[in-house]
Amino acid sequence: MDKNKLYDKISKIINENKKFLIITHDYPDGDSLGSQVALYQLLYQLKKDVTAVCNSELPYQYSFLPDLDKTKKGIEEIEFSNREHICFCLDCADENRMNVDFKELKGNVKFIINIDHHKKNSNFGDLNLVESSSSATCEILYKLIEKHYRKFLNHKIALGIYVGILTDTGKFQYRNTSHVVHKIVSELLKFNISPSKVNKSIYENEPLERFKLIQLVFDRIEYIESSGLIYSYILESDFKELNLPFSAHNGIVTMLRSKENAKVAALIKQTGKDCYKISLRTSHRGIDLFKVANVFKGGGHRMAAGYSDDGSLKTVIDNLKKAVRDNI
Repeated sequence: MDKNKLYDKISKIINENKKFLIITHDYPDGDSLGSQVALYQLLYQLKKDVTAVCNSELPYQYSFLPDLDKTKKGIEEIEFSNREHICFCLDCADENRMNVDFKELKGNVKFIINIDHHKKNSNFGDLNLVESSSSATCEILYKLIEKHYRKFLNHKIALGIYVGILTDTGKFQYRNTSHVVHKIVSELLKFNISPSKVNKSIYENEPLERFKLIQLVFDRIEYIESSGLIYSYILESDFKELNLPFSAHNGIVTMLRSKENAKVAALIKQTGKDCYKISLRTSHRGIDLFKVANVFKGGGHRMAAGYSDDGSLKTVIDNLKKAVRDNI
């Protein structure tokens, strides 16, 4: 279907229905939460019955986002009846990213709309608005609002979209920072958004214990000159001993990326016994990290990607080294 027609169809579905569910992926980031908040605020203004769901811990760095505390922890908290809900799935490359029983979800809702910007999206929705050329899911959402709901654009919606674009462009440093991105941001700033306050809330609002976590990460750094891979790890026990949430790791992999001559930075985070999530970053335009993540059925983009792996820490590290060596 033509992209313009997709936007029109989504607007028609919004206008003709009353109950909505908005789900984003587990271990959410700025784009997933920003898009969820922005769409929630839009539907609320349209006087819709709307519920936001994220089946994961919400990062403290984004606690300033409006009405984030209203987010439900899982679909089991939703009272489904007569398949009346329209479900928006945001920033999810596939149905597994939401950490919900997708079969149960599909059986309880009327229609699933998948809005995303990952190039290998599985098109799991009944309607799929996927634009891999967009910097963020929030950019796609802005286009929908600009086209059909411009008069409803306010501070809360603009703030959510701004946060999503800010974080998914690496504070406007990544390759996906286009003239379109800056044009959108210039419009968003008209709605009383303070870039300095947003930056401080996300990037300069850390507890002392996080610096101790960074110290642990730095003490464990390994660098492989032949492949240009720099990596480190965080154990589940580190988070517990420092009394930090899992989201305290956010941004640390970017610090690793700043090493001179490093081609790939990886941060390995333990999430359970023999369970790990790996974040990948690069500054090299000629490197495609998606190829590495895809080895493990992960996803992401050329310069920022991630995946999960199981086994001992040594096994996970060995797998990482081989995947980088074979695909970079």
